[in-house]
Amino acid sequence: MHARARGALPVARSDDQPTNTNSALILLVEDDTSTRESLCEILEHEGYSVLAAENGKRALECVETAATTPVLILLDLAMPVMDGFGFVSQIPDCAKLASVPVIVMSADSRASQLRLQRPENVKEILSKPVDLRLMMELVGRYAQRSQTVARSHAKPQQGSRSVGTNPSNLR
Repeated sequence: MHARARGALPVARSDDQPTNTNSALILLVEDDTSTRESLCEILEHEGYSVLAAENGKRALECVETAATTPVLILLDLAMPVMDGFGFVSQIPDCAKLASVPVIVMSADSRASQLRLQRPENVKEILSKPVDLRLMMELVGRYAQRSQTVARSHAKPQQGSRSVGTNPSNLR
């Protein structure tokens, strides 16, 4: 079982059943171990697969080797090695991420700069501590939108079949 970050609570459900059963892949980029593990647990409980990385550089490496493209990115801004600003600037150069929506979660005062710049992929900016109910509402909305867009652009090829996600890259 993952350790919970202080103040992090699971999304309450009366039936305790996941609301999302389609295993959409979410890329979570967060340097704080307890926050990352708590968010992984919450997202997995809701039925999502999670690819987790401790910084932007590691996230780009994980995405390149993953068999499945994420439908959504949850991104912290203040991280070592490559911060969220650096990661967002690399998105246009990464074919797998070019159209993936980003939800930024940060206590960093520089988040206001991102609000002004508003890169195309950044759809929402949430202040930490994050309201988990709002975050999960946004995750559901953007993950569903992203999957719908991906399906509408997919062209079935004769003899093609789905390739599963590499379990070693998932949390």
